[in-house]
Amino acid sequence: MERLRLAVKKDGALQFLSHLDFARAVRYVIIRAQLPICYSEGFNPHMKLSFASALGVGVSADVEYLDMELAEKIPVDEVKQRMNEKSPHGFAVLDGKYVDAKAPKLMAIANYAVYTLRGPLTRNLSQDELNEILGKFNVAPSVLYEKVSHKGKHRVRTIDVKQHVIEPIRGNVKDDNVYLTVGIYQTGEGAIKPSQVWEILGREFGLPIHTDMMLARRTGIFVRKEDGKKYSLFEG
Repeated sequence: MERLRLAVKKDGALQFLSHLDFARAVRYVIIRAQLPICYSEGFNPHMKLSFASALGVGVSADVEYLDMELAEKIPVDEVKQRMNEKSPHGFAVLDGKYVDAKAPKLMAIANYAVYTLRGPLTRNLSQDELNEILGKFNVAPSVLYEKVSHKGKHRVRTIDVKQHVIEPIRGNVKDDNVYLTVGIYQTGEGAIKPSQVWEILGREFGLPIHTDMMLARRTGIFVRKEDGKKYSLFEG
């Protein structure tokens, strides 16, 4: 059994799929590519396939990582070619590497993601004013966000956003839109969503945006070590 790690792209119409639907689309690509993927045992066998993260609906990704277990070792270039020939528009295999079968799971090591957030402004905004707004957020020692759970009992959990947005947010204004670059760090208690960071900047810091109108694109996902250095998931 060989464990193959792939870097793939999720773009175009695929960004509007839920994670479960996206995973289903990837499974169809694997079947059409006739790859010898392994299946679990039992009454309901499923492909031995896992992802680094669950991208929200409307979030595209320059890179996402997945692991698959193959019954035999096929050259990475051949896997890449076979899958890309059978892939829908918006999905592509970018790179791959065989990893140790006992290596930690992707979800256990992928703890830092960088996003570009984009949305329309509600009024004119200069670059200096945007820098001032972001500066107030960046220097704030603590920014609290109440996360409401609608599953089961109605629960409210308070999150300190600055435990997850640990590097300064950068941004620019272009064509009546604002573009932000946001890094989100996942701790043992979880993480915060890009949409929630967007909401906070509009509601608490006066960024003139529609808090419910934003598109997110993940430009990178990494292993972030304690020293602050970030590594590719092929290295981690």
